[in-house]
Amino acid sequence: MPYGSTVPGDEEALLSAEVPATPVVAANKQQRAVALTVLCVSAGVLGTLAYQASIDERAAPAVAEMDVSEPGAMSTMKKHSEKTGSSRYTVSGISSLSSSTETVLTPTDSDATSETVALMEAMSSLRYESKFLFGHQNTNYIGQYFLDKDGTSGYSDVKNGTGSYPAVFGFDFADVVENGISFTEHVKTAYANGGIVAFDWKPCNPEKVNDACANEVYGTPCKKILGESAKPYSYYTGWLDTIIDEIKTFKVDGTKIPIIFRLFHENTGGWYWWGVDSIDDVETCSDEDYKALFNFTQDYIHDAGVHNILWEYAPAKPSDDYDSAFYDRYPGSDRIDIVAFDRYSTDDSYADDVLSDCQTVAEWAENHNLLAAIGETGISSGIQDETSSYKDWYYDDFGKNFMTDSTSYCNQIVYALAWENANEHSYWVPLPNNELWDGFQKLYESDYGIFADDSDWQTTLTDAGYY
Repeated sequence: MPYGSTVPGDEEALLSAEVPATPVVAANKQQRAVALTVLCVSAGVLGTLAYQASIDERAAPAVAEMDVSEPGAMSTMKKHSEKTGSSRYTVSGISSLSSSTETVLTPTDSDATSETVALMEAMSSLRYESKFLFGHQNTNYIGQYFLDKDGTSGYSDVKNGTGSYPAVFGFDFADVVENGISFTEHVKTAYANGGIVAFDWKPCNPEKVNDACANEVYGTPCKKILGESAKPYSYYTGWLDTIIDEIKTFKVDGTKIPIIFRLFHENTGGWYWWGVDSIDDVETCSDEDYKALFNFTQDYIHDAGVHNILWEYAPAKPSDDYDSAFYDRYPGSDRIDIVAFDRYSTDDSYADDVLSDCQTVAEWAENHNLLAAIGETGISSGIQDETSSYKDWYYDDFGKNFMTDSTSYCNQIVYALAWENANEHSYWVPLPNNELWDGFQKLYESDYGIFADDSDWQTTLTDAGYY
């Protein structure tokens, strides 16, 4: 989510009326968009009426038995600081990565399942091509006009518009832990339709569990977990056990579906309890404690017998906070498979900002034999208020922008994930009746963006042994 601006279960209310937009089968990509425009406009009328009486569809938090802080704690929540460097980092020279010396990368987990090894092998090939996997958060869970808690309806705003699912399906384990949602069927649908699954996790502060959840920057929770302090340690490991149980349900015919886990993301900001903020000059999560907690979490999950994970490290705005991202708080290249970043910006500054970040991350990835990715990204407040002056944003400022990077670093980005569509008033992926549709359609039809229906990509996955 845009730099921790919302907490699980506290988003703008989802639509109470489910208005599915059933994908239209057309002869080609261009005809799909024309056929779907009428569908989306009519759905928009119903969606607007539903929005007026909408209620929060999220389930009640599953952590009700915990000690919850006094009512009204949210009203005094601080505006957390952002730690930034004195100047923006810039790469030196151009990438030396060459297809003539193509290298296949392998997971850091020596016990990784064969399908997980295959996924990393397949994604390794994308480093040498000017194309990337397009991803969307909660794509088959919520949309502008639908909510599918069970994961059995097959809806997705990406599919509703283009006819194809995204290549990467994003989810948040906080919905599992806090809201009692199971993504088992959503994950199976992704795998069955040629998708890759990526999870982040925004856990509540185990030292002070309340409605602020991950945004409760208080105490020294990282230190207390590592010191096995009673309640924080018990809460945190209990949540990990819930996640482990959920991951173990991600199976199809005995095959353990691989996932990407973007753990403790945006750690260079001050909006989450694992970030860089301090309270009364005491760090809530020091650099050393952050790294130790990252590694503790990874070991705990591996020790439980879960080995179908590619581990992703994703600081916020790394070109603005290079030392913190890659030295002070870096968990180690032996601990991660993918180095990524999260970046949100205004429409007029996004192109330059994302280019700086992806150059920074891809240079580091190239020098440390890692995959590079964009963990989550978009225009800061969503695209619902954008005008036709930015109608080609998804093509010009997004995909083409970093796939034609003059330094050739950004070409190595293997996937980029857009944030969720919460409802028709808050969304990051357009439908055919939205202002930014033209650029999104261009991205889908281009050689830059890979969606789940890309036959060449599916062949790469199959040949590697992903299926």
